[in-house]
Amino acid sequence: MDDIKLLGVFKERNFGLTGIMSVLILTLIIGLLAFKTRNDQWNVWKLNKDITFYNKSPLLSTADGPYFLGQAKYLNENKPISLQYEKRFFPEYDQEKGNKKINNEISMFDISLLPISINYFSNFFDNDLLLTANKLIPITALITAILITLFFIILGFGYEGVIAGLGASLSQSIYVRTSVGRVDTDLLNVGLFYLILGLILASIKVEDRRNKLALICMAGFFNFLFSWWYQHPGFLIPFIFTLVLLQLFNRQKLSFSIIQIISFILFSGPFFVVDSFSSIMVFINEFLLSSSKEAITSNLLFPDTFKTITELQTLSFKEYSNVVFGEGSEWVVLFGISGFILFILFNFNKAISMLPAILFLLMSIFVGKRFAMYAIPIYWFGVAYLFICSVLLINKTIRLSKILKISENFSKNFWGTTSTIFLMFVIIISSISFCENDNFFNCKPRYVPKPSFSNNTTQAFDLLIKEGFDTSSIIVTWWDYGYWLNFFSGLTSVHDGGSQRSPKTYLIANALTSTSQKNSYDIINYVVSNNLENVLDDSSQNYVNFINEISKSKPLDRPVYLYLSRDMIKWWSTITYIGNWDIINGAEKNKTIFERIDCNPKSQSEMVCGGAVLNVNSGSISNGNQLDSLVISQNGKIIRRFDYDEKGQVSLLIDIINEKRFFYVVSPDTLRSTFTKLYFLNNNNNNYFQLVKDEYPFYKIFKIN
Repeated sequence: MDDIKLLGVFKERNFGLTGIMSVLILTLIIGLLAFKTRNDQWNVWKLNKDITFYNKSPLLSTADGPYFLGQAKYLNENKPISLQYEKRFFPEYDQEKGNKKINNEISMFDISLLPISINYFSNFFDNDLLLTANKLIPITALITAILITLFFIILGFGYEGVIAGLGASLSQSIYVRTSVGRVDTDLLNVGLFYLILGLILASIKVEDRRNKLALICMAGFFNFLFSWWYQHPGFLIPFIFTLVLLQLFNRQKLSFSIIQIISFILFSGPFFVVDSFSSIMVFINEFLLSSSKEAITSNLLFPDTFKTITELQTLSFKEYSNVVFGEGSEWVVLFGISGFILFILFNFNKAISMLPAILFLLMSIFVGKRFAMYAIPIYWFGVAYLFICSVLLINKTIRLSKILKISENFSKNFWGTTSTIFLMFVIIISSISFCENDNFFNCKPRYVPKPSFSNNTTQAFDLLIKEGFDTSSIIVTWWDYGYWLNFFSGLTSVHDGGSQRSPKTYLIANALTSTSQKNSYDIINYVVSNNLENVLDDSSQNYVNFINEISKSKPLDRPVYLYLSRDMIKWWSTITYIGNWDIINGAEKNKTIFERIDCNPKSQSEMVCGGAVLNVNSGSISNGNQLDSLVISQNGKIIRRFDYDEKGQVSLLIDIINEKRFFYVVSPDTLRSTFTKLYFLNNNNNNYFQLVKDEYPFYKIFKIN
């Protein structure tokens, strides 16, 4: 009998009114901590406005955020959202618009609630959309932490829920994705996900039928908001599956179960319900089967840019734990999984409500860490469950309440609260949100993101339209710039973060990596002259036909520009992976390097680079390697070149900016590429590329002749 009572700590969490009040107070505290950690980052940004602000408005720390800002901008100016698509997809949208395939009137439900919210709240911030978006980030962090905790309170494990809410909010993966400048739907995705699961569970737990219906209708309504916010209604399917399983295991009457399901579907929004099936199929194809409808062709095999996204790559155990939770956090994964398995063994019926989160946990391990954000609360719940159960078990075993002559309920609450506060301190101290200056009230967090795009890049895009560039101009550049370019310049791009999987990304990358400026010129003309359907049709026959179609491309009757920047160095690994891809055999080929190293002069003819001595006259290196060539450029123009008789596997580019020297080890093909010739060496063929704006070392703009 005593053993049964002892095992009760793994199931029972009835701490009475005092326990409820304690949990609610702790929930409020962790919500405020979630708010504070993002607000601390914001305060650091305000102290560094020369880097983090442009024209008195804060920048963003994500390449996707400008997409939502762009929609908010059109809403703010009472313009149709379809204008954004016209600027993003050229010539797809332009040609389809001419064929009347696109309706200019887009439903408000096809626009995420995020830009709608930014536009609405901008009324309180002088219509500054960038400021409004950044101001919303700490508030959404507070809401998310509370909503996660609410699910576990409904589950019956409030103290553990407090740790799940705080641990998730401050864990590296979620903290980074919801930091200052990260304007994205991730700000509320996790919180809404757990809120809906909590309401579904509550609708099963309560006895009164009217309350059951009220709760399931609330769950449906919040699923409607979730679908509207995220624009991926496929979550409806695992939610319904979870509801059905909970009904079965709790032996609910079939007739009422059907009423619950129908109510949930109706309140989820009929149009979102219809879209949920196509949404789930797209999800399965893209993330589980790694196929893309944008790159389907019957012959040539284009590269999949998803292969270059680290969030969609499987990791080792150490890499996974470090990326998701932070350096040295393997213990969180081990104790979290152990505690959660223990919870399932004692509370199987309740664990069913967490099935969608469990699926994401498995996907985060076997598919990619992108999905870990939905599973992180489970890990921290497991840690808290294991720790608090152990404390309560010790309390019951040695009967501290009798020794201290206090009530058993008070004793449980005391140890539950104490254990929770202890774990809260562990989370705070181990998090990258912890103050590196040891000043809680004037905190500088260990992690503060930098803007994704610099002041110079932002100014470049902002000035495009102001400096006489025709409003019909098309800007060809790398896809990361797409949304930011559209938002600030209002000009047209050919691909961005929402369309980077198409063959167009391969073509742009191939134009940048090509060693022939004529070939790069033809490719750019081909990209701006043909929509995706034409590209797939041309590539469906054979490689020779595809190349012939590219070589026959003619310039457009509207201005086309090529924007090159220093940022492209950090993307070069991805650009060459895609641009040098063997589209005949579907394999990686000739991935080239662009790597900065440190070099110091040793004598008039020798330099020490990375611990090895380089002889400039011969190109020989003391470690046995040999340079193919050495090129020196100054302020974006070549001033000297050494081509060695003996050829090596790498070349050296010395980039002099004013009085500073930067050394880059590059592949010989990279040194001969259109990107390097145009950007670093000013060695452009005016028949193809005419330099129209030189703001080296930040960017150069070339007109396609």
